[in-house]
Amino acid sequence: MVRYFKYLFEILKYYDVQPLLLFWCVSDILNNQVLWTDYQYWLELGQPNTYYLYGAYLIVSIGIFTSMYCLKRCTFFVSLYLLLTLFATIRYVVNLSCNPEATFDITAIRSLTITFFYLFIWIWIWLKLKHEILYRKIKN
Repeated sequence: MVRYFKYLFEILKYYDVQPLLLFWCVSDILNNQVLWTDYQYWLELGQPNTYYLYGAYLIVSIGIFTSMYCLKRCTFFVSLYLLLTLFATIRYVVNLSCNPEATFDITAIRSLTITFFYLFIWIWIWLKLKHEILYRKIKN
């Protein structure tokens, strides 16, 4: 079991993130709610700003996808994605704590767990890209 976790750690430490970014961005673009719903749908749900949040995710995902050849530009878009994820997380936690109709049940715990896992992934990707930029700068 210890060898398995060492192996996972080595994967996270030594392998590139570009394949992960490629598949994540394609999936994120194709699954984006802006493509499959309209503003009226979110207005009826009482969450009109969520439509714009998904629009921002779509623009940033396209930015990551189109800038993968340039690490500095890609890191900029990953930073924006990380900020969007932080904003969405804070927005959700504030809604949970301030909205009297919101209940802190198993669904909220599940949503927070998934959100914090995504946050961890994007921080890891950002750090890997920054490390790669530093490595290339030192190498040249």
